[in-house]
Amino acid sequence: MIKMNISHEEISCTWQDERICIECSLDEKLNCRYNKKQWQYLVSTLIPWILLEAGGLIFIGFVPGKWWPLITYSGVTIAFFFLGIKSYVLCSHCPFYAEENKILHCPANTGLPKFWRYRHGPMNIFEKVVLTTFFLFLFCWGIGWEIYGIYYAAKNFGYLGLAFTVSLSVVTLLTVATVIRFIVVLQKKFCPYCPNFSCPMNRVSKKIVAEYLEKNPKMKEAWEKKGFVIIKLTKTPQKKGGNSDE
Repeated sequence: MIKMNISHEEISCTWQDERICIECSLDEKLNCRYNKKQWQYLVSTLIPWILLEAGGLIFIGFVPGKWWPLITYSGVTIAFFFLGIKSYVLCSHCPFYAEENKILHCPANTGLPKFWRYRHGPMNIFEKVVLTTFFLFLFCWGIGWEIYGIYYAAKNFGYLGLAFTVSLSVVTLLTVATVIRFIVVLQKKFCPYCPNFSCPMNRVSKKIVAEYLEKNPKMKEAWEKKGFVIIKLTKTPQKKGGNSDE
């Protein structure tokens, strides 16, 4: 495990004195300062999805008698979030990770343990593949098994009865709805403003990325060493309104 006693707060302006943000051209264009309300909002969209997906997998455990889908889902999710996999492949590249603290504070992943040091360069291809694979697993695993449960119920209708078939169908539809809502919230409220620019889901414009990197020379240097081409800014953008803290 990499030692965590090296301070990296000076590499990124995200954890520096907030007075430097007063005249910043990126104010309200980028969520580069920690805001607890943003994290609470994202969690409020995540919890219904997780509960419904877990509920559907519990259905599968009780009736078809298959508990391994729930065990697999729980094991992979716990390992990825809480045993350092996600924090290594994704979070350790984010300016929010530079805080001198053993617990991460950011709009999306507050509360995760920090096992690794801050790596201010971009994600590599392997890390992006790992992250994308996990996202696909998270989005599809529970729904896929819930659909299997509906098929099983229909095939054994006389044994299971109409109530089970309808109940699991409702759970599946609600799970799909909450997954879609979560993705929409990410893509509209978070990904267009997130300073973890190399994440596959990031939607920050190249112009804003260039502005942020120009304000953080050490981070810019690390990105350029990895082959990232930073667009040249022709003029200093004017400060204007952006997203809310919703």
